[in-house]
Amino acid sequence: MNEKSDPWITPEIPRTKNPDFDIKRTYKRTFRISMVIAFILHVGMGIMFPTFTAGTRKIERKTIIIETVDIPETRQIHRAPPPPRPSIPIATESEDVPDDVTIETTDLDFDKVDLHVPPPPGDDVAAIEEPEEEILEYFMVEEKPVLIHRVAPVYPPVALKAGIEGTVHLKILVDKAGVVEQANAVKGKEIFYKAALQSVNQYRFKPARQNDRPVKVYLVIPIRFRITR
Repeated sequence: MNEKSDPWITPEIPRTKNPDFDIKRTYKRTFRISMVIAFILHVGMGIMFPTFTAGTRKIERKTIIIETVDIPETRQIHRAPPPPRPSIPIATESEDVPDDVTIETTDLDFDKVDLHVPPPPGDDVAAIEEPEEEILEYFMVEEKPVLIHRVAPVYPPVALKAGIEGTVHLKILVDKAGVVEQANAVKGKEIFYKAALQSVNQYRFKPARQNDRPVKVYLVIPIRFRITR
């Protein structure tokens, strides 16, 4: 059987490169053309821009001034505590005041009383102004003042109904005649201040003496408010 007459056999086709697309054949010519174009571009750039000047930017520097400030040393101020608040009265079941309520007698023993109690700050307690003449403290005088007339205080009705008891310390100034010249409450419940001051202002003393002459003297006395049944 003849192979040329067989329709199922494909004849062999010779494989050859197209000379128009053969890179190896046109490589040298393409390289030369590229070099000429690059040279022309460089020469043209040199003619158009013969010199190149780089611009400079001036930077302004700001001067920062730092000032030192002397801060004074802080000091903590210690303030005296406020005076105690008055006790709140408690209502009782009966409005009648018992007949067996009495005020305990106050025994004045000046040797056992603290004579150095400072007056608390506040507008309700008046400051004791020192007169021009000499005023001595109780422990400084040779002959101590002696109480010769005492007036019992009136128990405050509100405190009596509420069953409140307490002791008030008063700092008083006894003049040369034995009369209470000034009186201030320095310790105790404020509900008893008014009654205690009204009572002590009526006290009379045998005046204190220093170098055989009467002198003014400060002393602190307690006034006790007790309900006895």
